Amino acid sequence: MAITSLLTLSAYFFGSIPTAYLLVWALRRKDIRTLGSRSVSASNAKEALGRWATAVIGVTDILKGAAPIWAAQYLDRSLAEQMTVGLAVLAGHNWSVFMSFRGGRGLTIVGGVLLAAARMELLLFIIIGVFGFAFTGSVPIWLGLSAVLLPFWSFALGSEAPLIWGNGIMVALVALKRLVGNWDPLPQRGRVRVLLNRLVLDRDTKDREAWLHREPPGEAAPPTLASEFGSGPYGGPDEVWSQGDP
Repeated sequence: MAITSLLTLSAYFFGSIPTAYLLVWALRRKDIRTLGSRSVSASNAKEALGRWATAVIGVTDILKGAAPIWAAQYLDRSLAEQMTVGLAVLAGHNWSVFMSFRGGRGLTIVGGVLLAAARMELLLFIIIGVFGFAFTGSVPIWLGLSAVLLPFWSFALGSEAPLIWGNGIMVALVALKRLVGNWDPLPQRGRVRVLLNRLVLDRDTKDREAWLHREPPGEAAPPTLASEFGSGPYGGPDEVWSQGDP
């Protein structure tokens, strides 16, 4: 029990290491939390460094998700203990203690956990995500769907119970992260629409470019449009405002 507790706590702090933030700051002296989607993630690093950064950080974060589980396997921990460690590293990545409990979206960490503990589910996760993107061009929708299917794949494949409930909790943590973002405030009007956009599209609006290029946050940042209803850069008949995300 003591070893598992130590592994779980260590996994949370290990997951909290903000690789995207560190790389962007080291190379550009910019805070990734003020760029693009404001997410401390591989995909958002592209806004500052280009596509190569997405690949580098993506691979690093996948290994970050896998390493604590490999450590648990080396110490001969049970599958339930391995999945607990995996959930801890995911929680650390999504809500980093070093980033005021902000962080990334978690799907690269999910990939790392699957790499270490459930490679057949990882293969199905990748196939659905890639084929969905190829036909629709939408990354958030298909990666989200791929994640949602994970516990069902584990059940269909006859996997052990810890893998089924572990994948289910990972999906819940990814969905929760999408809903709360990096503690982004909700607008006064159109909250249900914004929450649906967050859950499905992983952003507040349908217009991806407008979302990525909204006004940067700051201590005295002006209000920014938080819904596609507005007549400003997000379009539509109604103006729905919320404060800029910190």
